[in-house]
Amino acid sequence: MKKIIIIFTLFLAGFGAMAQTDTESTLKKFSVGYDIYTTIWMDMPTGIKTRTINQGANVFLMYNHVAANSKFSFAGGLGVSSENLYLKDAYIPNIKADSIYFSALPDGVNLKRSKLNVTYLDIPLEVRYVTNNKMRFTLGLKFGFTVDSKTKMVGDAFDADGTLGYGTKEKHKSVTQLESTRFGVQARVGYKWVHVYGYYSLNKVFKADKGPEMYPLSIGVTFMPF
Repeated sequence: MKKIIIIFTLFLAGFGAMAQTDTESTLKKFSVGYDIYTTIWMDMPTGIKTRTINQGANVFLMYNHVAANSKFSFAGGLGVSSENLYLKDAYIPNIKADSIYFSALPDGVNLKRSKLNVTYLDIPLEVRYVTNNKMRFTLGLKFGFTVDSKTKMVGDAFDADGTLGYGTKEKHKSVTQLESTRFGVQARVGYKWVHVYGYYSLNKVFKADKGPEMYPLSIGVTFMPF
């Protein structure tokens, strides 16, 4: 799914470059930007810990409707988000199970990396306010559709009895029991093209009673050069 994000990013960069050659009124109609953030995973299962930084990224293109003689505008568009959950001393034993769960590592097993990645195609909707000195305030909703998911483990290979004594790198795609959609609220506060960003999910990552009842709170920075 990195390829989708890279392609989408290149498309937005190309769009922004073309927009720079257009009129100022056209530039005001579109926003191109990206969010870089860390995710705080709320309501994790007891005994399961995450890494302090769970980096994620989002790129987006939005159309702006500016009300006449007003500092308010409405924006809607498309984006692609990549969410990461880095587990400490834990992993998902079977991503195709009827119910997904996290399991502690066997004694003596060391993993350099154990993560769950979920990619979403998003539809953000925002209300924006711009002051005379270019301070910007944004509040909105974001709806997303799950388009890809995978787990990745790097470290000791092991089976049910413990370590097998050699290094491994394993990837498993298409995690079952993920919610097919997501929705939440997001906000930005910033000056010109640099903003502080936050997103709070209003639904869980996994289906009810089919996986950990966790949900993400994301905090980071937004760059909107166009």
